[in-house]
Amino acid sequence: MSNARDEWLRAHAALWYGDARYRLAWFGLPQVVTLGLAGLCLSLAAQGEWGQPATASKARVAELTTLRDRAGKEGDLKAFQELTAAATRNQIDAATKLGTLYDPLTAAYFPKKPSPNDFSRAAALYAPGAAAGDLLAITRLADVLLDPANPNGDLKRGCRLAQTWMDDPETLNRTISGEERVTVKLAKCYVEPESGLPQDPVRAGELVTAVLWRKHQPTIDAFVNNLGMQSPALVAGIQRHLAKSGRYIGLVDGRANPAIVTALQVEAGIKNTVAAPRPEPRKVAPSGPDPEVTALAGAAMAGDRGKMAQLKSRADSGDADAQIAYARLFNPVRNKGQVFAPDAQVAVAYYERAAAAGNVMAAGEAASIYDQGWGNVAKDPKKAAALALRGVDLKDDQVTFWLLFEEAGSWSGPFWGALQAELTARGFYTLPVENKRNPAVITALRAYMKAKS
Repeated sequence: MSNARDEWLRAHAALWYGDARYRLAWFGLPQVVTLGLAGLCLSLAAQGEWGQPATASKARVAELTTLRDRAGKEGDLKAFQELTAAATRNQIDAATKLGTLYDPLTAAYFPKKPSPNDFSRAAALYAPGAAAGDLLAITRLADVLLDPANPNGDLKRGCRLAQTWMDDPETLNRTISGEERVTVKLAKCYVEPESGLPQDPVRAGELVTAVLWRKHQPTIDAFVNNLGMQSPALVAGIQRHLAKSGRYIGLVDGRANPAIVTALQVEAGIKNTVAAPRPEPRKVAPSGPDPEVTALAGAAMAGDRGKMAQLKSRADSGDADAQIAYARLFNPVRNKGQVFAPDAQVAVAYYERAAAAGNVMAAGEAASIYDQGWGNVAKDPKKAAALALRGVDLKDDQVTFWLLFEEAGSWSGPFWGALQAELTARGFYTLPVENKRNPAVITALRAYMKAKS
């Protein structure tokens, strides 16, 4: 089915850029008639060559944006007609801009637009830009196709486009701010078997949490105030994601229990959040750090030297949970000296032992100390980069998020240079090494992560 759709899309692109009558049909005829016209012309399109059209210059895009804003925000009919005329010619950027005036999901931005809300028309206008690889058109088309209010939605195509958007280095550079709604829709693709994407509930939970961090009110309404209306698979993914980093301590049951609601309130930064409730009785053996180690660490942090000695003894005997717990006692990021002095050298020594033993989170925490030179540890970008990749090898969601999303991490320029060198040595990065974050290293990281999955 996807091959047939791709063939249709190629034919549509050929006709859009090669036949003015076809372009006019998309504007002047109902979509079903236009689809029929496309079917009639399919064989003709297959016989000729079609090229990837270039998008307009930045100056022209700015002109089109001005026309769109005048039409949508001022009700300027002449500007609307001019934009429509440009869209019927060989100008895909004009079609994308015009699409936002028909798009019901962007209607709030254009209160005086002369065009009606029309999901089908918006999708048709976004399609040429999406076919040409324009990120804005891809994002808008994904949003439209995945919206539950769209009677002509397309789950598989929408999810595929949303994944294309998320995989683009430019998305990672800008992060997901401004496209929170599409991010949540992609999260739902990861827990919907019919979406055509590999199912990954934990990744879905990570995306929802990332949107909550941005205090996106519709997502707060959906996942804090109305969590019980969400898919149990998605709720379970959120629970598993937060439990991995100790931000949730209840059952992973896919239910909107008080503990997960409270955890999500904390993620969203809601003030006056009540204390997290005690964990519910578990019906299965608990996973995660040894409760005995957790208790020893808590007592040690409170100043109990006897418990600290017991924890150190367990760490020295090779217990990876005890090693990371002992490291955290002396981590200057966590220990501000209220009870006893931090010691970053002790912290990294035990973090590295825990990482070597396979503790998931130890490598990333050690990497951040070496990169920033916290406490009495000298900056060492090379060691930081090697440890960060060790965290990737161990599938540490936290270090992965720190690396991929620019606003989530605070890695130094020399760190990025060292990371590029590491990825070069492993065959994933081919450009010259430079001491800064760039799209190429993000692409290389994603390739490395995929190879390790």
